[in-house]
Amino acid sequence: MGTAEWRDARRVRSRRAENDREDNIFNGGTRLESTRIDGVPVLRLSAWPANVANPPHSFALALADSTGSGSAPDPAENDWPDEDFGDDDEQEERRNLRPDFKRDFAEYSEGSTDWEPAGATTPLPLKLEWRQTAESRWQFDFQLEPDARCFALGERQSGLNLRSAVHTLFNTDDDKHIESIDSMYISIPFLIVWHRGQCSALFLDSPARQKWDLDAELTGNGRIELLSRRGWQLYMLGPGRLPDMVSAFTKVTGRSPLPPLWALGHQQSRWSYPDQDTVIRIASEFRSRQIPCDTIVLDIDYMEDYRVFTYSKERFPEFKQLISDLGNNDFKVVVIVDPGVKKDVKYQVFKDGKKHGLFCTTSDGKPFVGEVWPGASVLPDFVKPETRTWWAAQHGFYTDLGVAGIWTDMNEPSLFQNQRPLDKDAKELPPDNRQLFMQQAPEGPVGHFEVRNVYGLQMSRATYDGLLALRPRERPFVLTRSAYAGIQRYAAVWLGDNRSWWEQLARSIPMLLNMGLSGVPFCGVDIGGFYEDCSAELLVRWYALGIFYPFFRNHCSRLSCSQEPWAFSPVAEGHCKALIEWRYRLLPYIQQLFFEHARTGAPLMRPMAWHYPDDEFAVEIDDQFLFGEDILVAPIVQRGRTTRSVYLPEGRWHSLDGKQSFEGGRLHKMRFGLGQVPALVRDGAILPLADVMQTTRELAKSPITFHCYGDSGRGYFYEDDGISFEYLDGDFNQWRVSVENGTFRAQPMSLGFERPERKYQLLYKGKSQPVQLII
Repeated sequence: MGTAEWRDARRVRSRRAENDREDNIFNGGTRLESTRIDGVPVLRLSAWPANVANPPHSFALALADSTGSGSAPDPAENDWPDEDFGDDDEQEERRNLRPDFKRDFAEYSEGSTDWEPAGATTPLPLKLEWRQTAESRWQFDFQLEPDARCFALGERQSGLNLRSAVHTLFNTDDDKHIESIDSMYISIPFLIVWHRGQCSALFLDSPARQKWDLDAELTGNGRIELLSRRGWQLYMLGPGRLPDMVSAFTKVTGRSPLPPLWALGHQQSRWSYPDQDTVIRIASEFRSRQIPCDTIVLDIDYMEDYRVFTYSKERFPEFKQLISDLGNNDFKVVVIVDPGVKKDVKYQVFKDGKKHGLFCTTSDGKPFVGEVWPGASVLPDFVKPETRTWWAAQHGFYTDLGVAGIWTDMNEPSLFQNQRPLDKDAKELPPDNRQLFMQQAPEGPVGHFEVRNVYGLQMSRATYDGLLALRPRERPFVLTRSAYAGIQRYAAVWLGDNRSWWEQLARSIPMLLNMGLSGVPFCGVDIGGFYEDCSAELLVRWYALGIFYPFFRNHCSRLSCSQEPWAFSPVAEGHCKALIEWRYRLLPYIQQLFFEHARTGAPLMRPMAWHYPDDEFAVEIDDQFLFGEDILVAPIVQRGRTTRSVYLPEGRWHSLDGKQSFEGGRLHKMRFGLGQVPALVRDGAILPLADVMQTTRELAKSPITFHCYGDSGRGYFYEDDGISFEYLDGDFNQWRVSVENGTFRAQPMSLGFERPERKYQLLYKGKSQPVQLII
């Protein structure tokens, strides 16, 4: 080892020492404004270098120029009464009320919020200070109370509390989902700081690389390092409660429209089902075994030589007929679409995109070429509106075939020979001629590293807009791997190529909780794990948790053993089947939770602190969670275990079947056998449960049982057509239901949907009786 190497080896490494004493070189423009969003105080600080005329364009905000249904009207929150239902005359009057659903969808636009200039001496939350320390490096310092906790930041391989670590936000395809992983597929620079029930939040709206040091040195100091030449906007929210932070943030970045009902059912996938005979066999197995399933997902091998917007005529010779036949058997088909377009002058997609200058280029203007599944490929520049319009139109290929939804993958973007194009220790951005490629932002050409984190967002946006334009009366379904703040307006997300490990089953809980706190309600992980071989016990336990994932899909690698629900013993199959049936029984409750998100921004999966902010014990827990307000989920996540400790917050809690009850405010040792749903229900809740069904299509006529937990209870029941956007015009039904002294009452809150004929039952103290929902 030479002298230089020994000198480097002796150097004491510190995360902060290199630039703690650097001067502030900033001499550009700034603007500090204030407003209130959903009652939450918000400061917006903008800064841009001297060579930039204005704050940079935001790719995250739900701006008025959005072409997607994300800017459609919203089922606005009504002043729903808390008092008793009243007499029959009052009910008749309420039946005739039609809420005004013509207000803007619950999202921010530049013209919808009154921003006022804030004084230069206005104190910033968390004692935040900022400076520019190099041409492309910005630094934000803030303070954390000793017992403060840190949540959100999108996809993190972490427990729920992100404190005492450094988190890099730079979208990366890294399939090694191990403890030391940092950058992942999704970057959402929104941090919630929780302190004794009150919260503040920071949203640094920049798609460039960021590092969030959340007191890694245990000094009580936090720091954000941003590498950008464009400038930034920093939103500072609070103080307020945890739900207030998420409500205001999703008002800024948008909320998810209601998904199509079929997308909430069980989805079956693999890399890959290689031919149409295999797909037919898989579908037949589901129906013959009577295991509920709505969707068959096709990975990359359905394509011809991995060329997007094609299918293999050798392996799928009757592709359109296959999709039609599956549809006749109540299966939807979702296909994967990658951004890499094969560089082939005979390939129409390549020729057309090149002709119109729609691909990313090198700094000298030549098309950038990288290696992905088709071989040498080019990448569409989704920052350009013209590219998004062109890409959207290409999806007519799939809608003409009858494909129901699109899965966008490899969109970090992933390149086989260059998965980490920026050094993890980089302290500045390289010049344009050393960037991976160039893109065309609204303010002009920009290096890819400045906008990398929105590549997947903008691809999903183009896909969503394409499906909406091609089928304007249907809610699009788009699934994405890579994302940025605001992705919920366009797509569901799953958290990438996990492994069939018990540790990753457990880790999925805090990861998905932080995704929900980052504004993304429709999320999940691959049930059973993607890489490695799943075991029968692990699959059963994963389904027991997975039925509460908002996005519910079994997916694995072709390098792994099969893990369809029947892949192991008949005993394991029976357990999986029973659990999947419970997912379908819970669909009315899940629909209501998505409707609640559209109104308030609330996620479906919620940390215990969401509803119990004053319970210091509850806020520490991240191996159990709340599914909505009424259901507490406490899965078994260790091999060979059948019991676990469950902390129940204040009040009484009941087993899902209602046969046992438990006092809250303490720990209980509980047994959850294989195939048993690991959930309890809050006293005073009424859950609307459907009968067992094979597909979501049966929900419209399924009998509904209102299960009352406790001596009295209240709840909601929501229904719409599950397909269209007509709910935005008030074409949905919602009842508020209650039980007092054994008497069932239903108050209609909206009656805009011509409801199907079905039977309703009340299950109260173990006895069932018919009830009616009177219009």
